[in-house]
Amino acid sequence: MEQINLTAQKRSATGKGAAGRLRTAGSVPGVIYGPGIEGAMPIAVAGKEMEKVLHTSAGGNVLVSLNLEGETKPRMAMFKAVRRHPLRGTLEHVDLLQIQMDHKIVVEVPIHVTGKAVGLAFGGIIQLESRTVRIECLPGQIPTGLDIDVTSLNVGHSLHIKDLTLPQGSRAVADPMATLVSVVSPTAEVAPKTAEEVQAELAKSFEEKEKEPKSKEE
Repeated sequence: MEQINLTAQKRSATGKGAAGRLRTAGSVPGVIYGPGIEGAMPIAVAGKEMEKVLHTSAGGNVLVSLNLEGETKPRMAMFKAVRRHPLRGTLEHVDLLQIQMDHKIVVEVPIHVTGKAVGLAFGGIIQLESRTVRIECLPGQIPTGLDIDVTSLNVGHSLHIKDLTLPQGSRAVADPMATLVSVVSPTAEVAPKTAEEVQAELAKSFEEKEKEPKSKEE
């Protein structure tokens, strides 16, 4: 499991105004909460440092060794929420969860499809039903991803959560029969009708209507 060092400062000023001033100065407002913290502790981290952390291969599941200014021992944490500006994409706020390395947690881990399904030779299409799976494990044993080999899949066949090979000591927090990936038949495509075909159908419909017996009211 990848681990990153991150430096942060405790902050006393909160609210939109204080948060805006932090962002202007190149920092990102945030909070850290969890075991041993009463409520949520407001913090500020350097924006460039945060971007580097979020672009690691582990993504949001990276372990953070958080060095808080004024404290001698780092706190272990993980990202729980990262908010960006809807237009600019800049970091707006970050939530960190303080964790204990000897206590299991539940995380979302990405699924990586490997191999070439035999069903592709018969016109089948790979259909990924879920891109992630929730697992429970120790923080130090979080995998960067879980591989699922589709080589043996023919058309109409699927692989499920129970088919995953999980790291020792971890378990999936989901229905073991939930489908992860399938090989499905291609959907038959209906060719669009030409203008001539549409006109012919309308004329035929009109002719059939004219042949119908007239009602008494008419």
